[in-house]
Amino acid sequence: MPLSFRPTDVHTWGTHYPIKRADDARLSAIGSRLSAFFTAHARLRPRLFIIAYVALALCALLFVLNIGISSITTRQSLPTWATTAHSPDRGVADWTVLVYMASDNDLEPSALADLREIAQVGSSARVTVVAQVDRMTSSQEWDSPNSGNWSGTKRFLIEPGMEPDATMALMCLDELNTGDPDTLSDFIAWGMDTYPATHYALILWSHGGSWMGLASDETSGGDSLSLPELGAALASAHIRSGGVTLDLIGFDACLMGQLDVFQTIAPYAQVVVASAEIEPTQGWAWDVWLRALTTTPGQDAASIAGIIVDSYVHSYQGSDDVTLAAFDLAQVGQISADLDRLTSALLAGTSADGSRISLARTAAATYAPSTPDAYNAVDLGDLIQLLGSNGASHEVVVAAEETGRAIQHARLAYGAGQSHNNGSGISIYFPPTAAQYLHSYEHESPLTHWADFLKAYHTSNDRLA
Repeated sequence: MPLSFRPTDVHTWGTHYPIKRADDARLSAIGSRLSAFFTAHARLRPRLFIIAYVALALCALLFVLNIGISSITTRQSLPTWATTAHSPDRGVADWTVLVYMASDNDLEPSALADLREIAQVGSSARVTVVAQVDRMTSSQEWDSPNSGNWSGTKRFLIEPGMEPDATMALMCLDELNTGDPDTLSDFIAWGMDTYPATHYALILWSHGGSWMGLASDETSGGDSLSLPELGAALASAHIRSGGVTLDLIGFDACLMGQLDVFQTIAPYAQVVVASAEIEPTQGWAWDVWLRALTTTPGQDAASIAGIIVDSYVHSYQGSDDVTLAAFDLAQVGQISADLDRLTSALLAGTSADGSRISLARTAAATYAPSTPDAYNAVDLGDLIQLLGSNGASHEVVVAAEETGRAIQHARLAYGAGQSHNNGSGISIYFPPTAAQYLHSYEHESPLTHWADFLKAYHTSNDRLA
């Protein structure tokens, strides 16, 4: 990318590099010495003149290039325009926080509000916070005119007190589709390369729909990231970064605290923070947890995940439906394996077991209470506890207990309002009838055994009906 700079950052020889007088004197001295040498060696004068002037020209050129190169190399990653105030040359930080804001939708006002909340803390010497923000221009009432009403996609280095307008952008990109896995992969790879750190956090900020995906982009026809696309984006970024594993992936989005989601991202991160419930539009308490991170930047992912959970729930005191949890992704595979054993035991049972499954599904705590049939997300911990009770077979009881222990072992932090006070922090897709089952689940979710269980259960119920 060609380099250009704002007027305040023009590198004039007289201002930034006051070498003109020193160079004149230095070159004059060199010329005097060469003249004396030529006088003493008159016969060699023609050839020496040519050699000397070529040498002198090369010296002068190298001198200038030395300065020019030292200036350019510190700015080679800069965008089309930038100032040293947000130069990416920051060294290796303790943490780099990458915020992927897919707000090319009705969340645009909330995105701008959260950017300002992030800027209440901003980056520090040991913590770098960068965001890629996608906005849109629309006639809808939710299209915010604030921050210059710019559209398209921009990247920001979030500094204390920064206003998210176009003049503060690191990079002004074309209109990008946040539902394209390449868009996410490019941002992650760029952020890791430009802002190296000991630890990395990726926060996906947008609408969420559990196993149905997230990050909808209205300008791109409502396209969003499916779980296979999310996995592909993370896999690509993992390769491009040389195999670096993210320390934390967070979803400041609705309904993403689901086993299907966790299984998808488990190979690429250590810790996940997500809500199984609908999130309020204000989202996370960004200023609180970022201040805790910049104050103590040496803490690990599990520690900061607990602060994100606690600060979120505390910020919505009195709201019954809020919930947020953090899980150790290295333990998610065990949850899935134990759940597979549970479903196998259930399917091997009798028709009485089918009735108990129906009762458990009906009694289990659900999420998205205003539209429960749209997502059919039930609390996994509550469901398996119910499945293992009410006269279930020994095999089912044992498998249910093992799955419950696996969830408890994997969970690092949990907070909730009164409605989910006894929840497990993780949901699963369970439509109660075959008519409500979305067959795309079989292609979008990595939980193939669970999909087989749902189909078998629905087929059995239809036969008994």
